[in-house]
Amino acid sequence: MAGRISGNEVVIDNPSEAIRNYNKGYFGRMVGETLHLHLIEASFLVEIGRVEVERDGKTVTLNELMDMGIKVHPNFEISYLVFRDLRQRGYVVRIPQDGEDGFDLYPRGGAPHSHSPTYLVKAISERSPFLILRISDWVNSIGKRKLMLGIADEEGDLTYYSVKFFRMRGKMKEEESYEGNITVMGDRSMVWDEELSKKLQENFIGRTFEENVVQLSLMETAYLVEKGATAMKGNKKLSLKSFIKYAKKIQPDIERRLYAYKDLRSSGLIPKTGFKFGSHFRVYREHIGEGHAPYLVHVIPENYKSTWTEISRAVRLANSVRKQMIFAIAGSGIDYIRIKRMTP
Repeated sequence: MAGRISGNEVVIDNPSEAIRNYNKGYFGRMVGETLHLHLIEASFLVEIGRVEVERDGKTVTLNELMDMGIKVHPNFEISYLVFRDLRQRGYVVRIPQDGEDGFDLYPRGGAPHSHSPTYLVKAISERSPFLILRISDWVNSIGKRKLMLGIADEEGDLTYYSVKFFRMRGKMKEEESYEGNITVMGDRSMVWDEELSKKLQENFIGRTFEENVVQLSLMETAYLVEKGATAMKGNKKLSLKSFIKYAKKIQPDIERRLYAYKDLRSSGLIPKTGFKFGSHFRVYREHIGEGHAPYLVHVIPENYKSTWTEISRAVRLANSVRKQMIFAIAGSGIDYIRIKRMTP
């Protein structure tokens, strides 16, 4: 027996057909002895030949049903591609009844009556803007579920990402203070002070220029000045405030990067430049030489906006060098969000 169009959904009135379609894959929601299907669910069941749909006694084709869905549901075609793919992979995928955007994805072999959903899945077009604040809000709102993003490219191929807040912790002990002179030279600094140089080398700050001489970035210089070192430009001593003012002319985002750098250091981690990997930092959890850097960290403001193409490139590059891609959101505090490619 066919389902019928009722408002913006499809209803199957025959009790046996309703129960059969619900029990075989947990499609729709039972209301008494009738089954109510979202247009995404109905379209999938029509595509695989499980259900026929009628309106005013005439059969509704898949084309017509999807045209209807596009008119009444924002993002219908992208959502359908993701729903269809996950269903074809054998998962139970449910559309939340509370109007929440996205799909509840149950563990393989799981069912709504015996399991809780593992993921909330968001279906996104590659042409949609990447807004870190939106991603952060999604992660904050999903309760015990995890967040999965299904990104559809212009050819309809899908790429999936898992997204989560990430706790950054390492094994290094941060030094309370540093003493000694730092010579500011253009867009970097030099430490000729032998005692300070040795201490910096022990703590993996800067780069060894020659024996007992260390080269520093402007951000590392600011970090050390804040911890007691003295910055000298010619014969002039620079306060932290005056050094930051000078450095911002060369590196406008130095304060945001410094904020993240200090947080990483206080968490027992060793941040080093990530320029070769297209990010701000590569980050080590232990002494350099005892293991590779497992993280790439890119520092962004709360209003950060990009494209999914850029995000895809960053995540794929991190994966290719056996690292995890972490975005550090610098606002009133620092939040770390990991975006990792996955296969459902």
